[in-house]
This record gives sequence, structure tokens and C-alpha cells, in this order.
Amino acid sequence: MGAITSRGSVDDIRTTNVFLGLRAIVLTLIVGAGIMILQLTQGNVSLGPLYVLLIVGYISGGLLYAGMRMGVSPTTGFWALMVADVVLETAIIHHSGGMMSHFSLVYCLSIIAAAFFLQVHGGLGIAVFASFCYACYGILETQGVLRPVGRDVAEAGSMAGGVLHLYLHVSIFFVVGAVSGFLTQRTRAEGRQLQTAKTKLRQLRIDTEKILEHMSSGILVIDHDGKILTINPTAEQILGVDKLDIVGLHVEAAFDPLTPEFAREVFEALESDRGKLRNEISVKRDRGIQIPLGLSISILKDERDETRGVIAVFQDLTEVRGMQERVRKADRLAAIGELSAGIAHEIRNPLASISGAIEMLSNELELKGENRRLMELVMKESDRLDRIINDFLEFARLRPPTRGRVSVSKCLDEVLMLLSNNPALMCGIETEVSHADGEVVAEFDEEQLKQVLFSLTINAFEAMQGSGTLSIRTAKVDDDTMRIVFQDDGPGIADSERARLFEPFFTTKDGGTGLGLAIANKIVEAHRGRIGVRNRADRGAEFSIVIPLRNTIEEEGSSACPEVMSPVS
Repeated sequence: MGAITSRGSVDDIRTTNVFLGLRAIVLTLIVGAGIMILQLTQGNVSLGPLYVLLIVGYISGGLLYAGMRMGVSPTTGFWALMVADVVLETAIIHHSGGMMSHFSLVYCLSIIAAAFFLQVHGGLGIAVFASFCYACYGILETQGVLRPVGRDVAEAGSMAGGVLHLYLHVSIFFVVGAVSGFLTQRTRAEGRQLQTAKTKLRQLRIDTEKILEHMSSGILVIDHDGKILTINPTAEQILGVDKLDIVGLHVEAAFDPLTPEFAREVFEALESDRGKLRNEISVKRDRGIQIPLGLSISILKDERDETRGVIAVFQDLTEVRGMQERVRKADRLAAIGELSAGIAHEIRNPLASISGAIEMLSNELELKGENRRLMELVMKESDRLDRIINDFLEFARLRPPTRGRVSVSKCLDEVLMLLSNNPALMCGIETEVSHADGEVVAEFDEEQLKQVLFSLTINAFEAMQGSGTLSIRTAKVDDDTMRIVFQDDGPGIADSERARLFEPFFTTKDGGTGLGLAIANKIVEAHRGRIGVRNRADRGAEFSIVIPLRNTIEEEGSSACPEVMSPVS
């Protein structure tokens, strides 16, 4: 018996199961109808053969199911089943009236099933076999060899009528085989095209979602009614919302509580049907944090140029604003530094004359008591002022680095050896030095590297005030960078002071110039490195220098060192 299912793959076991189930139902209905017809028209006819045919039909279907489970080729199994069905249908026709049977067209079911599972050649092949069986049966019936069950011989028609009847049936069989095969082939081709289109569409959707997911800009899409269709993770992070909470909501209802200006901009663009480019707004996050946004809004049109919605693309400008502020600050410092360097240079010359004159007066005059103390104070402060001017000029006019291959551990050892000759500075302080990767060679200005190490070591000694341990560690970050860490046991650094720690003339120490760390930071930055500082969890402060091992000063737009921690973190 034949049946058409939604899928035509012969190797799909589920399709086979559906087909065999439908076949059993159709077989039961056809044989059951034959039994009812014989009971109503021929009460004295034995119904046993029809029951046998029904059982045989069930068995043949079961054999196909078992064979496919055992690995029999589906094509071979379906050919065998279709042939068996044609024979079975011929027997049903014989037991339900012969050539004049009401079930003579039941062959079409097998032809359709063969076309579906075995394509055009299968449909035509079973049509030929069905025509052969029906013709042979007609000849045998006409010759009187076979006597149809349920019909008297007197009811037989003429030879011409039999031939016409046979011709019509055979024509129908071939038409059904050809048409069903053609439709099956076309349906399968269209099914493959549809599956290919679905696969491409699914892949396109996945690619689109991945693109949106990994974009550094926030993306928000709303429809023509103002309802939110989608929002990417960056937009969720910038606006402080959850996609599951706002998708499907009206844009004003979703953003009004915290970001009304953002909602108003997007909805106004939708209502006016005009996009906006490079607009800057400010939105409020939770805890009242204001975030500057760069917002661009585009109108989404369909193929008929009708508005379907809008796409809002926006970026968090906090980092950009910070960079602009740093650039302005650097420009101001550069201008002030240039002016100050000129002033300091002009002050230095008369200061040298004044210092020399005071020293001569001190040697020639015999001062006592308060006058001598005042003279010593003047000389001391003159020296201090001269030192400040020298440090400032060194900071303002730092010479370009002369790079060479420098052993970092060797420079550190020389700095510590130099400081060890100052008992007042080293008294009560221990130093621990470890080199995780042994001797590391970096392309650095040797004298400037020693100056940086000297400044950070002195800074740690002075912070501990004669008691504690200074731990210095060197290690490679990767093949291109290394880190030098200074950990002291001092009181740490206040949050308000950390923000200005590397500014010129800022100091927390009595008598300090406020230029040591500023010069060290400037040297490290000139070598494309960074200095970071933070308070330790237990006690003290930690300074970290990250410097490149190779010269990358000429690589524009590259950052040689990772920012392990901010200079003011």
C-alpha cells in the first residue's frame, strides 16, 4: 500500500516507520471494505482468503522493518515490498470481483509509494509491473482460466469492453507513475533548496548575532511602533540594563527611569523619520553615575522605502573624554614647563652669584650666636633652591634616551651597592632581591634606568622611616616585556595623594622637591613603559615598572607594555 510522508529520505528510519504504519492502516481499510462488500452482495462467499491476504500484508511490512533494522539496503527492501504489494493487490482484486472490481485502482497507491521512495524510475517500474499483472489477470479471466470471487461468469463483459477497461487502467497507471515521480523529484529538489536556504539563513543569523555580540559599540534596534527588538551585550553594559528585561518593551518605558534623554533621542528619530549622526548626550547609570555617549541613529527602511524602525549605535565616551583631558593637561604642562624652564634658567645665574657671595662673606666674617645660625640657614636654603632648580631643569629638558643592551639585575645591584654606603639611609631596613628569570637584558638607557631604580628605592626607604623590609622582584611578563616590583612596609599612600603622585613638585616629604618620581615616570614613558602604584592588602605600597625588552619607540600606534595597573590605581 502506498503513502506520502513529509520526508522522502529512504535511509530515514522514522520515515520508514511512518510509511509502514500508514500502509497497515490503508491495507486494513481496503481489505475491510472488500469483506463488507462481499458480505452485502455475496453472502455465501468464503471470506477466509481476504483475511489471509490481510495477514500476508502485515507480514510483508514486518519483514521490511526487520530487514532495515538488520542492515538490508532500503532501496532493495522497498523494491521487494512494492512488488509484493502489487501481487497482493492483484489477489485482492481477484477476491473482490475481478476485472470489474471496485478496487482495481488500488495499484495507484503502490505506484505513488514507489515514485516517492524510488523516484521516477521506481514509479514507472511499478506501473509497468502493475500493468503486466493486471493484463495477465484480465487475459486469464477472459479465457476462463480464473473465475473471480463474487461475480458470476454471466456477468462478464465483452472482449472489446475488457480490452478498453484494461487500456484505461494501464494508461492511468503510467500517468500516475510519471506524474508522481516527477512531482516527487521536484518536491525533493525544492526541499533541498529550502534546506540549503534555511541553513544559510541560520548561519547568517548566527553570524549576525556574533557580530553584534562582539561589537565594541552598543547597538539598539526598535521597530516602527517603538518596541525594542534587540540589544547587544555592549549596549547592555553601557546602559546598565538586561536584554531579557527590556526586549519587547516600548523604548520610553524601558529607558525613561534612568536615561530619558537617550529614549527621547531614539523615539524622536523614529517619529521624525530622520536619523542623527554624531550626536553627544549624557545618560545616568545606577548610583547616579553620568556617562557621556556618542550617539548615531539610522532609519531602517524596507524594499518599498517604508520605515520599519531605527538602529541606534552608540559608544561610551568616558575613556575618550579622559584621554582628551590628559592631552589638554599634557599641553598645559608642556607650556608651563617651557615657560618655567626659561624662568628657572634665568634664576639660576643670579642665584649662583648670590650663593658665591654669601659663601665668601661666611668665610671672611666672624659671626657668632644668632647671626651665625642665620648665615648657615641662608647657605643651606641656597643649596636647596639650587638643587630644586637643577632637578626641575632635568625634568623639563630630559635628554633623549640612548638605548643599549642593559642587564637589569646588574643595574639594580649597583644601585643597592651605592645606597649601602649610606648608613643613615639603610639603618634598620632590609632588602630582599629576587630575579625569577635570572639575568634579563633590556634595550634601555643604562644611566636613566639606574636613575629610575634609584628614585624608587630611595622613595621606599624614606616611606619606611628606618624600619622595614624592601622587597624587589624582577620577572618577565612575556617574551617582549618585563616587570620590576618594589614592595615596602611603609604606611602606604592615601587615595588623595595617589592621584597626584607623579605630578611635578608634588611631595609628601619634608624637604622633598617633588620631582624624583615625576622624572622616573617620564623616563619610563620615554621608553614606552609604565609605572603603576597601589597599596598592598596587608601593609605598605607597591610600585611596579613594566618596560619593553626591545626598542619599539619608532612603532607608531603600538603599546609595548601592558597596563598592569594604572599609575594612580
